[in-house]
Amino acid sequence: MTLIDTLTTEYAESPEARRHQPEYRQLELYSKKRRLKFEDASARPMERPALLSALQVGSLLDAWLDARDPSREGKTSWERYLGLPRAKGAEKVLAELARVLRVVRLAAVHGRVEAIDGILQLDCTFNRCALALHITPVGLELLGAATLYALDADRQPYSDAYVEAIVAQYFADLVAEIKRFSDEDRVLYQFRPGRPFNRHFRFDCDNPKVHLDERSLTIEIGAFHSDSARYPIDFFLTIDDALYIVPVEALSDGRLAREELPRWRARLAPGAPLPARFRGRFYREAVVVGLPMT
Repeated sequence: MTLIDTLTTEYAESPEARRHQPEYRQLELYSKKRRLKFEDASARPMERPALLSALQVGSLLDAWLDARDPSREGKTSWERYLGLPRAKGAEKVLAELARVLRVVRLAAVHGRVEAIDGILQLDCTFNRCALALHITPVGLELLGAATLYALDADRQPYSDAYVEAIVAQYFADLVAEIKRFSDEDRVLYQFRPGRPFNRHFRFDCDNPKVHLDERSLTIEIGAFHSDSARYPIDFFLTIDDALYIVPVEALSDGRLAREELPRWRARLAPGAPLPARFRGRFYREAVVVGLPMT
């Protein structure tokens, strides 16, 4: 391979370039009885960029939490974890993400990090406690992506229920990529699985046909877009001067119970506009009569 070929391969496999590429994760339908053949694992470098990214995200998370709770100063990392807020569903998930990032940092500083059979093995002994995290490279990227999404949620108009659905799906996928985990509390907290939610991509729709009565909200979706896995749509609805962002996964046969509607109210003041960065997501080219179609 030429130098340019090598640089192209390395960049294509970097976390930045993989952000919008297909995500490959293992799925075992039954007990495997044979193994595929692979080239020597030593021929490939350890996923240092993904590890560095996780360390950076962990430092950002600590700073983000310290800014909101100055009492964390002077406490041990485990005491900091125990003191994290858990009033909301997304906060509970963020606390578990902090646990995993804590092991990443402690193993990188005080222990060892190895790549064996494509799995990153982070192990160390800290304060007479054995810490371990064996995770796939994709799992390490999911760890960072889930944490960043949770930290950035306050800047977004999406409701707490929407954010919780996203980070809960991130966490479920992350756990599937963790082959071993242990710390002072031994295992990660397992959350009750909710309705599947597509975190990979979303479709924005601001012009659905809507019917609202005293019992329910009904959205006409149509047969072509009825597959919520293929078309994970977010419906932007303005009702009584308030904006609601209703994901298609919250509907049953296109209906949402009226009492469930407040869960999806956008975090905006009544009548307040969406942030300017959303403008490009709802762009529509003006149709001028007489001009040819492109």
